[in-house]
Amino acid sequence: MAKKPVKDVFGFWQIKGTEVSGKYEIPVIHGTSKIPESLVLFSNCEKETETKNKAVHFYQLDENFISCLSSETKLTKKLKTFKRYQSIILPDYSVYRNMALAQQIFQIYKSRAVGNFLMQNGISIIPNVRWGDERTYEFAFNGIDKWGVVAVGVQGGYRDNDNTYYFEKGFYKMLEVLVPETILCYGNLSESLKAECEHRKIKIKTYQTETSKGHSKNDSFQRKFDF
Repeated sequence: MAKKPVKDVFGFWQIKGTEVSGKYEIPVIHGTSKIPESLVLFSNCEKETETKNKAVHFYQLDENFISCLSSETKLTKKLKTFKRYQSIILPDYSVYRNMALAQQIFQIYKSRAVGNFLMQNGISIIPNVRWGDERTYEFAFNGIDKWGVVAVGVQGGYRDNDNTYYFEKGFYKMLEVLVPETILCYGNLSESLKAECEHRKIKIKTYQTETSKGHSKNDSFQRKFDF
């Protein structure tokens, strides 16, 4: 009698064919160099009719995308929609400084693992960069090509003095480690960070947040204060 196949409840389907990087074996993502003209929220990507030169982003509460991204069946069904877009910015899983470090590592890992699955299925990817405090620098930038295009969610970085400190310190570390050619910013950087990028000859493209568009009453558009 044939053995019943073991159900993959650990997400191994996401990391088939992947390269890994660093001590924590974070999946490697090779991103696109194409710059999207505008961004579309994951929750709205199905109903968007004009998708040319647009990228899907996940700068919203994790609860709005985690169910889809953790299910092979659901995410596979989503590929048809994603392929209508120029690219997909990697999922922005929350990384809170008061999380256990193991959990923070896993949040970064999950984003890259989903990215690998999409990449293996012909989707153009823009790496999303997320960090917490200094402890996360060991793995937050793993698996992302240097000198490329990256995306950063800025909207939670300036909530208060602590968030500003850790966001800007991590931003400088990102510049040092990844030396990006272009940074796509969901939200506005401080003038000091803009000046630093200009000094380093790094291009910045800023996109308006959903909150600033006037959708703050919708739970899907709530800002994530997770630095």
